[in-house]
Amino acid sequence: MENDVNLLLDVMLPLTLMFIMFGMGMTLTLRDFIRLKDYPRALVAGLGGQLVLLPIVGFLLAMTWGLGPELAIGLIILAACPGGTTSNLTTHLAHGDRPLSITLTAATSCIVVLTIPVLAALAMDYFLGSAPDDIPSPVVQIMFGVFVFTLLPLSLGMMVRRFAPRFAHRIGPLYDKFAALAFMFIVLAVVWAERDDIMALLPQVGSVVIALNVIMVALGLLMASLLSLHLRQRLTVAIEIGLQNTPLGMAIAGTLLHGVRGLDGETMLMPAALYGLIMFIPATALILFGRKRLPSPHAGMASDQATAPQT
Repeated sequence: MENDVNLLLDVMLPLTLMFIMFGMGMTLTLRDFIRLKDYPRALVAGLGGQLVLLPIVGFLLAMTWGLGPELAIGLIILAACPGGTTSNLTTHLAHGDRPLSITLTAATSCIVVLTIPVLAALAMDYFLGSAPDDIPSPVVQIMFGVFVFTLLPLSLGMMVRRFAPRFAHRIGPLYDKFAALAFMFIVLAVVWAERDDIMALLPQVGSVVIALNVIMVALGLLMASLLSLHLRQRLTVAIEIGLQNTPLGMAIAGTLLHGVRGLDGETMLMPAALYGLIMFIPATALILFGRKRLPSPHAGMASDQATAPQT
């Protein structure tokens, strides 16, 4: 059983994450990064919520719930992993602003290479105490791992999109389905493998990840409303902030940081694993709301289109 868990965390989880990120890269072009200037207010809400508010709320919840060091650090790592392809697909199904979703995803996928290692190191220092001088900081290790797991396959996918656009367009829809299935498979496999420990910790961990999800969706809607974004963008910001890249969170907690300073990766990844299941409940509610209130966006390849720039 232990060998099966090790195989799952050390091999299957990183490969699945790289597979998902490669597929995301095939939906991106350089225009998705340049297009950031077209969404000034949505950019403030989306990036501010994902990169600033999420870690702060995660830290406050870890303190409020009195989580042990491994669960607290795992929650902070989860909060530091903004949504990826799942948020893009959910935005599309909810009739949200998918170009905005893709643009935010493109930006955060690059930024987290720097932010996740720093936040993880700060969380370890806070909940474990400062490391002795003879223990190296894990920042470089995490940065390299996040680069290999996310930015490298993302860049390769973008190269395929750039040099073989017809191929990327043709297999894109099928690849998205496989990526979604892979995402669900890895979350369910980890939950099943760790079911005994998860059931023991479910009242504590389940309640804190539900609180994180509900609070962040609400804050996303609130910030977007205060910035006077139209409904399609408000919905998109809420989805981007409420849905996390849980495979990335599990890979960092369960693979990269397992054994670092005596931490148990199988315990640290539990917040991310449970969040990967729970987050689809409010996501479904947002999809139903969006489909009821908003008309379907103009047909076409969503990643090659953009809504009118804000003024």
